[in-house]
Amino acid sequence: MKFPYSFYFLIFYILGIIFAKINLSFFYFFLFLLLLVFVINRKSKIYFYITLIFLFLLGFYLYRISFPQFEVYSNAKLKSLTGIVEDSFEGKDFNSYVIKIEGFKEKGKLNIKNRKFEIGDKILLEGVGLYPLNQGNLYSLWDEDILYLIKAEKIYLIKRGYKNSLERIRNNLRNRISNVYSVFEDYKEQFLLAIVMGERRGLSEDVKNLFVNTGTSHLLAISGLHLSFLINIFSALIPLRRILVRIVILPLLVFYGWIIGDNPPVWRVIGQYVFILLAFLLRREEDNLNAIFWVAFVNLVISPLKLFNVSFQLSYLAMLGLLYKPNFSKFLPAYLQEIWESSFWLMIFLAPLNIYYFGSLKPISIIANFFAIPIFSLVLFFSFLYLIGFSLPMGFIFEKILSKLIDILFESLQLIGEHYKISLLISVSLILLPVILRKREENELLGV
Repeated sequence: MKFPYSFYFLIFYILGIIFAKINLSFFYFFLFLLLLVFVINRKSKIYFYITLIFLFLLGFYLYRISFPQFEVYSNAKLKSLTGIVEDSFEGKDFNSYVIKIEGFKEKGKLNIKNRKFEIGDKILLEGVGLYPLNQGNLYSLWDEDILYLIKAEKIYLIKRGYKNSLERIRNNLRNRISNVYSVFEDYKEQFLLAIVMGERRGLSEDVKNLFVNTGTSHLLAISGLHLSFLINIFSALIPLRRILVRIVILPLLVFYGWIIGDNPPVWRVIGQYVFILLAFLLRREEDNLNAIFWVAFVNLVISPLKLFNVSFQLSYLAMLGLLYKPNFSKFLPAYLQEIWESSFWLMIFLAPLNIYYFGSLKPISIIANFFAIPIFSLVLFFSFLYLIGFSLPMGFIFEKILSKLIDILFESLQLIGEHYKISLLISVSLILLPVILRKREENELLGV
C-alpha cells in the first residue's frame, strides 16, 4: 500500500517524541531509517530522508521543552504567589479556577467556596500549598500546563480583569449557554452541557456508568458526529451555493471550537474540514487519509504531549479505522447498516486501546448503538434548536420534546444494561448474522 508523504512525516515526528520520552538511543533510530530506505521507493530520496531526520529531531526537541518540570514546586522558599484567572467552572459546592502563575509557564487549579472571580482577575495567594499532579497522569490532560492543585490560606484580589479579555468573553458565552439549559432537571442539564460544550465535570457517576457499561460513552464526547450535525444544520439554513456555504461554515465551526476549548476530537474535525476545503478550492484531490495525517501532525507540533492523550488517540484512530472499514454483507436498511458496520468494526479496530486503557470490551455496544445513535441524533438536533430558539414561543415545545427524548435515551440504555445477557445474545447474533447470510448465499450459488 502506498502512503502519502504526510504519513511518513507524521511517523518520524512521532518517533522523535517517543525517543525523547523513553530516552532511547539514536542508534535504533538510524537502524529504523536504514530499514526504511529499502522499504520505501521514492525518487528524491536525499531530500526526503533529510526531511524525515529533521522531523524526528523536531519531535525530540519539542517534547523535551514541552514536558513540565514543576518549576514552581521546586522553589521551596515560595510562601505566596500571584496569578491570573484564565478560566473558571461553576460547581454546586465550590467554584474552580485555572490560575496562571506569574513568573512561570505553569498553571494550577484553585477551588474556592463562597467567592467568585472573573476571567482576567489578578489575585494574590498567601500560605500557599502546591500539590503536584501525578506525572503519569499528565498526558490525560488537554492542557498540559495545569500541574497543581493549589490551596491557599488567604486570597486577595489585586486587579479586576480587562473587559475585552477573549477568555472572559468565552467564559461568559459558556455561562449563558449553561443558563439556557438550567431549566432542565439537574442530570439532564449536565448531560446537555456535556454533549453541547464538552463540559463533563458535572456528570454524575450514575450517568457516566450508564454510558460506559453499554459501550456508548463516545456519545458523551463531542466528536465528528456533533460537528457533522452542525455542518448539516448550517448547510440547510444558509441559502447560498454549496462552495459558498462551505466557506461561510468554516468560521462558525472555528467559533464553536473556540467556545468548547482544547478538545482533540473537535479540532480534528475542524482541521480536516479546513484541509478538504483548501483541496477543493485549489482543485486538488479531497483525500481524507492525507487530511488525517496532516491535521494530526499540526496538532502534535502545537502540543507534542497530546500524543499520549487518550481522547487524541481514540479520535484519530477511530477516523482511520472508518476509512479502512471493510465491505460487509448488507442485511439491514442503509442507516442501520451503517450503525452496525461502524459499531462492529470500531469495536474490533480499537480493541487494543480499549483493553489497555479501560480493561474491557463492550460487545453489547452493538445493540446499544442501534437504539442510542438515532435517539441521540434527535437529542442533539433539539438541543441546538432549543439553544437557538429558547426565547421564542416554540421554545417551550422544544424543551418538552428534548426532555422526553433524553428520558427515552436513558431508559433505553438502562433497559439494555439491566438485561445484559439478553443484550449480549442479540449483539452476538448481529455479529454472526452476516457470516451466516454470506454462507447461505455461497451454498445457494453452489446449488447446495
